[in-house]
Amino acid sequence: MSLKHRVPPRLQQPVGLASLGLTLVGAVIGYILTMLGITLYFGLNGLGDAITTVDSFAVIGTGLVCLAAGYAGWRGFMTFAY
Repeated sequence: MSLKHRVPPRLQQPVGLASLGLTLVGAVIGYILTMLGITLYFGLNGLGDAITTVDSFAVIGTGLVCLAAGYAGWRGFMTFAY
């Protein structure tokens, strides 16, 4: 039995919309954090030595986790959209 059939029909549309929202938020926040982390790593931000390499990798990792959550939301949306 698939996941779509385990969720009651009344809740399939709200779960699909919530998944779409997770996709949008995860993709936007993930992209912003990943690009910010890359600019911090290469020192293109103008902050000097205030940000260490470890901090920049932490920002990149957080961005990648957000992108993964956005992808999971997309997969959820595609499951409940039909």
